[in-house]
Amino acid sequence: MNKLKTTLILVLMITISVSVSHNGATAEERKNSQQDEFKGTNVRSHGHPIANLSDSIQSNFKANTNAYINNDDEASEIEWQKMNKAADVAEKKSVGKAKVIGSVASNPITFHAGGPIGLYTGPTQVIPVWVGNWEASRKANWNSILRNLVSSIGGSGSISAPQNIFNTNSLYFSLKGIGETQLTWPSISPTNSLVANLKSASGGIVPVSDADVATYINRALSTGVVTAPQTGTKAIYVYLGANNTRLSSGFGTAYCGWHTYGTLGSRNIPYIAIQDFQSKYLSSCAAQTISPNGDAQLDAMASVLVHEIDEVITDPDIRTWYDSRGAENADKCAWTFGISSMFAGAKYNYVANNVKYYIQRNWLANNLVTDSVAGTACVITNN
Repeated sequence: MNKLKTTLILVLMITISVSVSHNGATAEERKNSQQDEFKGTNVRSHGHPIANLSDSIQSNFKANTNAYINNDDEASEIEWQKMNKAADVAEKKSVGKAKVIGSVASNPITFHAGGPIGLYTGPTQVIPVWVGNWEASRKANWNSILRNLVSSIGGSGSISAPQNIFNTNSLYFSLKGIGETQLTWPSISPTNSLVANLKSASGGIVPVSDADVATYINRALSTGVVTAPQTGTKAIYVYLGANNTRLSSGFGTAYCGWHTYGTLGSRNIPYIAIQDFQSKYLSSCAAQTISPNGDAQLDAMASVLVHEIDEVITDPDIRTWYDSRGAENADKCAWTFGISSMFAGAKYNYVANNVKYYIQRNWLANNLVTDSVAGTACVITNN
């Protein structure tokens, strides 16, 4: 009787095995078809600083000169932002603002080969992940304006193209003898938004922790709300929270956006966190309340997104390019815009495919002064 049971079990196992094999799935194929989980790290970059931050540092503050910070540590984030601002002000007072164009700027940015990714090279898709109660037409407008900006002139993707908003980063690659990035934003219409429900709402606003951002990106990937790019193309995921959400580690009080990287299987993939926001944060995260595109929050986040992408492609693991205070390239030019023009009462300093933007500048890797008054290597485009 026992032998009969054993025989029946073996027959059943063989039948199942043959059935699976007949359906075309080998053991290796089944393993590869399983959805890997996208996991965030426990650190992120220092955030894009708020505009109205004071530079009053606590007496017992110990300066953090890393380019990264622990997740959800708002207090340390604020103190780093204050330290960086205070040090910048003090530096300009001690050496004087005016410097000869082409001379070496103070506090140069330098290369550190300390992370798992290095420079983010090759074809790269910037993929939005919409989270929260996005109104359809508003989301479509954001998608159009941001896509036009990321793909920049003609959608060619190459950051070295004339007038590409990201060509300020070309030297970070060429000085290291590395091929640069080609950036594009998917041309498909924006997909459905994910429900913001990892935490309960308070006062109508759903808090989103640093760790939650990675969880939402993983949910978008695992449910097919977004699609990973084809083989040979890298990804940068962009969390875009609706105005019924708030990045709870300091949006509007310490920063306006940040970046870090996560893992998907054996791959390291950068991602960015920005969001729509209520008007009470305009003084913190918007350079102006009148918009050349009819949406001050959109214009503000367009500038923040460029800031974060500048940093992602040159410092994707937050251990590559930064200065002696831990500031990345765009940090060193935050809230500086250079020469601007006016349209319908709003400032703009960059135009892509007839769309006007007000984008803050970025620091050149050669550290040569481009602004003699400020004594910095900040430019809007490198042409």
